[in-house]
Amino acid sequence: MANNQETYRFTDTQGRLLDAKILKVDSDSVLVQLKESGNRLKLDFNKLSEADVEFLKMLQDSPASQNVIKRETPEDPSPARSDVPANSKLYPRTMEQIRAGIHEIERRPRPKDVPKAIHEATQQLNVYRFLCSVPSDVVADAEYSKEAEDAANACKANGALSHTIGHSTDHCNLSTMGDMKGTVMRYIEDSGDNNREVRGHRDWCFNPPMAKVGFGSAGKSYSAMWCQDSGGTSINGKWSYPGMGLFPVDYMHGNAWSLYGVTMPSSPDKIKVEIVKLPKRPDKPYTSDESIPGRVIKVHHVSLAFHGINFEPDEPGKRGIYWVRVKGEGIEEGYLVELY
Repeated sequence: MANNQETYRFTDTQGRLLDAKILKVDSDSVLVQLKESGNRLKLDFNKLSEADVEFLKMLQDSPASQNVIKRETPEDPSPARSDVPANSKLYPRTMEQIRAGIHEIERRPRPKDVPKAIHEATQQLNVYRFLCSVPSDVVADAEYSKEAEDAANACKANGALSHTIGHSTDHCNLSTMGDMKGTVMRYIEDSGDNNREVRGHRDWCFNPPMAKVGFGSAGKSYSAMWCQDSGGTSINGKWSYPGMGLFPVDYMHGNAWSLYGVTMPSSPDKIKVEIVKLPKRPDKPYTSDESIPGRVIKVHHVSLAFHGINFEPDEPGKRGIYWVRVKGEGIEEGYLVELY
């Protein structure tokens, strides 16, 4: 059985959609509460898509599962689960909510006018944005994709990547990889000495007000992502990579972490970045001055992004619970990351 307070979108074997809350998962069926009417309905696995059945069986096997239906009212607290940390300020989402969010993004239907490769690249971008708590409803735009394809072809004709050869190259992330979906991970990783000081590809991927994106390819050797849209809604507060709270280590790439949405220092040497690996989950946030128990993680390099700060910790993709503290020139920020 799995209790889930989030609305889930089911797809049946005929492609029809149904929005409902999951109340109970049995061996061959799921009990749900319909979003529109509030009525309860039993759905047999043999009438649901393979992806839905796989997800439901995962919930059934989860340590969070219980064998009774929760009689819930809007005021009821969520049931206790082994993956739910005690402090929601430190942990915005549970593992179950993360799994469900990724699954929902990956199953979004492809618009008829969007090619499959562009749709998959857009989905991949939205997964990373979701994990970092910025709006994850970016849609593929046909005009932006034409501009991105033009930029990719310009780089191919040039024989090298360049943002100064026109053809929208100055509005795009550029890659020597033709696989558009695969380039999203590369942009997030943003490695290489030429990217180290800004890591602008990553920064643009996580720019909150991005509402539309374009992807284009020039074959196997070059592709581009039109990334400078700002037609969406921005957010108040900070965001980061890896995202704050629980973060699946499979989505951690490269040797740097990033913190965005903070007051920008005049130079990287004006701030101090501290990272401590904690022995257990804390009960509350640490203040800017108190001693933090755990092992200090060395930070090798700090640089400034367009919208924030990049820093390179030892073993950046190793599982564990970490407290990050950034101080200096009017900045006092602290947050938790648990890589799992």
